[in-house]
Amino acid sequence: MERVPTLVQSTDPHFVTRCPAQPEHVWQQNHSGVFYSSDGAATWKRVSRPEQGVHFGFPVCVAPSVGTTAWLVPGKADMERTTIGGALFVARTEDGGQTWKQLREGLPQQVAYDVVYRHAFGNTDDCLAFGSTTGNLYVSEDRGDTWQTVANNLPPIYSVRFA
Repeated sequence: MERVPTLVQSTDPHFVTRCPAQPEHVWQQNHSGVFYSSDGAATWKRVSRPEQGVHFGFPVCVAPSVGTTAWLVPGKADMERTTIGGALFVARTEDGGQTWKQLREGLPQQVAYDVVYRHAFGNTDDCLAFGSTTGNLYVSEDRGDTWQTVANNLPPIYSVRFA
């Protein structure tokens, strides 16, 4: 994996988050892709994997107790903010971004134009939820393996949090 100096990654981050139980694990998404640090942001690894469908996206959720596990909702590109191929999916890594699994079950796979912004993806231990700018709200109760639509046609959703 390519190690990148911290200054290179500091250009316009869309979102930065860390693992509550392992705060040295930090995740970042910016105009250049998705990045992961296992040393408290002293150095960064580029973990974008276009061949696995992960190259851009605003939100990143990290597992509360395992810093190498994270989810994101990939988008096509910074200058083309839409789903990849018109299909919506969540990508999950359990190895610090070396590999990503596409999680599609229950999400629209045709004519999906959901864009998910940086604060519109929330999680607890096993439950995840995200909302889109097209007003759709999705929830998973099994770490993203399957998804359910909770609501459609809401106003644009810019933030999702668990109480």
